[in-house]
Amino acid sequence: MIEAVSGFADQARDSARAFRLMLDAMAHPGRILPMASELDAPAPLLAPSAAICLTLCDYDTPLWLDETLHTPRVLDYLRFHTGACIEPDKAQASFLICTQASAASCLANANRGNAEYPDASATLIIQLSSFSEGERLILKGPGIDGETGFTTGGLDRQFWGLMESNHRSFPFGCDVLFVDPDGIAALPRSTHIRREGQG
Repeated sequence: MIEAVSGFADQARDSARAFRLMLDAMAHPGRILPMASELDAPAPLLAPSAAICLTLCDYDTPLWLDETLHTPRVLDYLRFHTGACIEPDKAQASFLICTQASAASCLANANRGNAEYPDASATLIIQLSSFSEGERLILKGPGIDGETGFTTGGLDRQFWGLMESNHRSFPFGCDVLFVDPDGIAALPRSTHIRREGQG
């Protein structure tokens, strides 16, 4: 059996802290918040992604992973610390951990909820190398005073086109959490997105 890397030092306290940070990020779309974590997550799983999973996932949570995360150490770590089922079908997953390469496909195929249960939609966790890469976007919507800027994190136009469609389908649609090695930002489905310079 593969040895699991350590999880939260204090499960109750550390998961509560991570949950409050996620709520803060969702309440202020596009705001990049530091997410320092002492988790020694196995690469290529980033520590903030691990913290999100250890906080939100359990044995009843289908979790889809980008193929680059299908390493024995990552699978063992997530199964050991969350009990989550690793789901092969994007459409059946509650949470999807994506990379820049798989983000568009995940957004296109993830569960967006339905008329009876719009809140049953999936949440995407997208791992970035840095928030500073890419073109600038303009965000509007709940939690934003007027407008705010957000860089694309190196994600391509196909993804952001799908994000615009995701917003138009509100109250259906996916919420998105972005992480880099040191931080977190969120774009809930209620956020309107346009490229800088567009009308």
